[in-house]
Amino acid sequence: MAANVAKLARSESTVDRFSELSAKDPVDQCEFFLKSFIFALGDGWKDVPNLCTEYQKHAKATGPTDDSMNHIQAADFLQRHGKTRTGIQRKHEVADVDLNHDGQISFIEYLILHYKVMILKEYYARHEKEPEEDLSTDGVGVVDVGGKLVEELFTMPAGLSPQLEAALEAFAEDKKKREAKIKELTEKADKGGVKGMAAKQELRILESGDTTEMNRIELTLAAAKRKASKKSGADALQAERDKEEKAAKAEADAKKAKMKARMAMFGGGGPVAPKK
Repeated sequence: MAANVAKLARSESTVDRFSELSAKDPVDQCEFFLKSFIFALGDGWKDVPNLCTEYQKHAKATGPTDDSMNHIQAADFLQRHGKTRTGIQRKHEVADVDLNHDGQISFIEYLILHYKVMILKEYYARHEKEPEEDLSTDGVGVVDVGGKLVEELFTMPAGLSPQLEAALEAFAEDKKKREAKIKELTEKADKGGVKGMAAKQELRILESGDTTEMNRIELTLAAAKRKASKKSGADALQAERDKEEKAAKAEADAKKAKMKARMAMFGGGGPVAPKK
């Protein structure tokens, strides 16, 4: 009974944390996702910031805001990004990640849907279990896994160094500043006139320099990522076991040494001569 209550409390706490994360800027959600899955993503980590940009554009182009989508928008966005499903499969899978049941899909909710198979594989590897779901077809039709996805999202990987975290944070902060400036200039450019023309020119300069800045940040992040310890959950568990075995051996050796010293104190320590 007590264990069930504790588990429920942890679950409610996780949902609260997820709701708080979902309410943040999409770029902040992007940053958190990268921190959690930077090793699992491998070289594909750069796809996540690109998805963030495209998510915001699609949300704005098809709805009233650029920071969330309704279920129909999200299902369409999923299909446009290589996740082919039937209409009913998209409907159920999108609903499965709407964990706060507000009818909206935040970027982090979209990410745990888009990368569902990767996250579930990480989840089962950490728990040293075989997947209960069929993950062979890109997770098509797999639902009722929201709890597992969120649990793994909030489990930070072993080997996430302070340098790597700092690089990811700097990456996200720079992305937010650039996007805010681009949004400001785009609004000015849309108004036309002399100021609109000037804004267009500044926008072109900003966007042309954007690639250089992104490349610089990517190099910094890639360097930090290479230096970080790439330990999977299984590796971390094995390291912990090795540590425990080493401690047990050290304790056994200490006992032997203590026993040997005690025997020497009382004239022992060598073989006992047989009686004549």
